[in-house]
Parts: sequence; C-alpha cells; structure tokens
Amino acid sequence: MFAFLLGLSWLVLTPVCIWLLFGRGHKGVRRATGALTLAALQAITMTVGFAQEPARVPAQTVAVRDPRADASRPADARPTPSPGVAAAATPFPAPGAPPACDSRVPDPQAVRLSFHGRVLHGLTVFWPASPAQCDTATVAVHQAGRRLRIWVQEGGDARQHEGAHNVPVRVEQGMASLSLRLGSVTRNHRRYVAINGHTGDKIPLRSRTS
Repeated sequence: MFAFLLGLSWLVLTPVCIWLLFGRGHKGVRRATGALTLAALQAITMTVGFAQEPARVPAQTVAVRDPRADASRPADARPTPSPGVAAAATPFPAPGAPPACDSRVPDPQAVRLSFHGRVLHGLTVFWPASPAQCDTATVAVHQAGRRLRIWVQEGGDARQHEGAHNVPVRVEQGMASLSLRLGSVTRNHRRYVAINGHTGDKIPLRSRTS
C-alpha cells in the first residue's frame, strides 16, 4: 500500500515541482520548495527500496573430509558409504566376468606369405599376444609393386582403410596371428617386402608355403 502511495505522490508532485522550479517569475521560496520536495521523494524512494531488498541466500558449502581424520577414527566410527556408491567406486570387474578386450595397434613381428604356384593368394601376420587379447582384428593390405603395406588393429571393426577386413585372431605359445586371403594382390614378384602401415617399418618374412 505504501509503495502505491509513493508512486502516486511521484505522479502528482513531479509536475508541480517542475512548475515551481522552472515557472516564469518563480524565485526564492517556490524554487526551493520544488527542489526540496523532489529531494524528499527521492530519499523516501531509496529508503523503501533498501528496506524491501530480499535477503541474499547464503552460498552452499561442501564439507571436505580429511582422509587422515578418518584413518585416526576407530573402524566402527568411520562413515560407511551406501551400497550403490561402493559398487560404483569399485574398479575391479565382477567375479566371473570376462576381461576387457585390450583394443590396440599391435607391432607385427613377422609375416608369412602363401602362394599357389607363383601367385600370391594370402598372408598370415604374427605379433606378441597381450594378457587381454582380442579375439578379432581389422586388417588391410595395399600393394604397390612388390611392397605390401599392412595395417592391423585389434578390437572392434575399425575399418579406416580401403579393403579392410575383420578377421578372427588365434593365439599359440604367446603369439597372436591372423590370416587373410587376398583377392586382388596376384602379381608375381620374385621378392615381396612387407611394411607396417602404421609405422613404415619393414616386417620380417617367414618362409613361404605352397
């Protein structure tokens, strides 16, 4: 209600004060009355505004518990997390769960070429197996003359190169391997060179089989 009366006072008194201040022939007391009235209205308005300012909400604080303090407490006095939180914080897999696949780019140690007569028709790539060896890998082979550039990546079907295939991986005596039948690499060369497509390094060739 008071705010309404204050606004009404501004509406009524402002034109009067302006007339008293700037009216032709007004001097002395009239101008002073107009100026004092406007100043009083301004002071009252500011006082009411400050009085009605809403109280600020105190900032929320997060308590940080010192782990050294928990370590000094008896075991029965330490806070116990809820079962859901404890389960989410456990970094170990559930008992009986299969280990996660170690998706990676392996470093081939050898390549064995397969021929029909003098025509190359397939190859086998060998590399050291990991403890969490993936059971599939993506392989791509590009030929440039006698050079065979080979890309191998374990894990999901990451076909980043043209002609890539997802093939099974075998593990024997700590060595992983995959075999790929070639359809387009049929040109006959006396000596092929296998190259790691990821690093550009040469891969040693094992003895050929017919």
